[in-house]
Amino acid sequence: MASGIQYAGEYTLESVRLFASSGNIIPLNGLTVSISLFENIFSPTMSGTITLLDANSIVSNLPIIGQEFLSFKIKTASITDEGTSVIDFTKNPFSVYKIDQRIEGTNSELITLHFASPEMLRNLRTRVSKSYTNTIDNIAIDVIQNSRYINSKKDLFIEETVGVRKIISPNSNPFTFIQKLSSEAISKNNGSPFFLFYENKEGFNFRSLDSLYAQPITAEYNTGEFYHQESSGTVVKNVLEEYSRPISHEMIAVNDTVKNVRGGLLASDLITYDIYSKKYERKNFRYFNNFNDYGRLGNSPIYNTNFIDEFDNTVDNFTNANIHLHPTSKSNGSDAQHYVLDPTAKNIKSLYSPNGIENTLLPRQSKFVELNKGVSLNVKVHGSTNISVGQIIQFNKQTVGNANESGDFDPYYTGRYIISNLRHIFDLAPKKEHSIVMSLVKDGYEQELEQNTAAREPKRRSKGVVSKNVI
Repeated sequence: MASGIQYAGEYTLESVRLFASSGNIIPLNGLTVSISLFENIFSPTMSGTITLLDANSIVSNLPIIGQEFLSFKIKTASITDEGTSVIDFTKNPFSVYKIDQRIEGTNSELITLHFASPEMLRNLRTRVSKSYTNTIDNIAIDVIQNSRYINSKKDLFIEETVGVRKIISPNSNPFTFIQKLSSEAISKNNGSPFFLFYENKEGFNFRSLDSLYAQPITAEYNTGEFYHQESSGTVVKNVLEEYSRPISHEMIAVNDTVKNVRGGLLASDLITYDIYSKKYERKNFRYFNNFNDYGRLGNSPIYNTNFIDEFDNTVDNFTNANIHLHPTSKSNGSDAQHYVLDPTAKNIKSLYSPNGIENTLLPRQSKFVELNKGVSLNVKVHGSTNISVGQIIQFNKQTVGNANESGDFDPYYTGRYIISNLRHIFDLAPKKEHSIVMSLVKDGYEQELEQNTAAREPKRRSKGVVSKNVI
């Protein structure tokens, strides 16, 4: 970070322009009140809003009809690396798709425009009806770049997948089809089945969670307000240090057990039925047994292995709580629905993976429930344009009552988190300031939970009395 920063959250709005359907190009620098930019690892495209204060009826005279394009370039003054300090959408403008909040004043009008990546509208307007026999990563690239479908010119960050997939897209929207692909992809590098498809300011990403977890830490945040006291007694803020201090934070989800049971985080069953042999197989997933199968942000489970009832059940004993049915059609040891055989192999095996969908469906379900209903918090920080979803953040949460620099950190909630969604907020009034509101999630604790043999359902002393013929 540069040393000439006046205050935390300082930024420069270099340009913001509206391309009207009439062909006019309108500079909006003088009209802009705020810009918000949204990213989400569970959303295929970016979106946002821009609020304008129009005192000259520019918007009404164009008029804005939802067929415009919006470009802007914003630079964070605190970052010296030009490649990571700029949000630049001058070459790839956003599509304006909605106008609302027209609040009229005496001599002005406050207007909010909603925008999104143009790929969002292309996705709604096109369908993929095509048969593919290729690796999943190459199929995803074709759908994104093919001129008949998304036709995107943005950078792609695509993780290689194993094997060849035989699949038909039955007149699906392109993004729906890619999400289907992500549910069956297995990483060539780490064997992870947890693929995500999303867009951030760098481009489109088709990557596994394990590859995201392997990234270095982008930023570190410590709770608490730290100030430096000069010899004169004056208390001054260290601007650079403020970037590492959250403006605010709150826990938003800590083990919603009801939703975790219903969603299959802790336990689930998969019943596969072979239409060739007329046989079925049953596989189950248990949280503790499968905890270390793939990469994690935390080393220890978010539940403990206490017996919870008089029958010595743990929380992951109840696989019937979540049941899936999945048809297969295996011939000569290969699933004809999903896999292409290697004719050169001595033993007939699938090119796709030794693990079929029956071995990845349940862990994938558990993982994504864990990311949504496990351990998560909302954090508001001073803005920096090098922060994006999918990055790894170190969050150090001080224990209650330790608001000084030497305070202890919470052993459970301190640790590495992934940014699941964020909102860049660029305010120009009343103060020109950049802030970020983001959701951080993780799938494990840094410290193992303590065991308590007494923490179980109380035993019933006697059976309940059955009363019949009650009038």
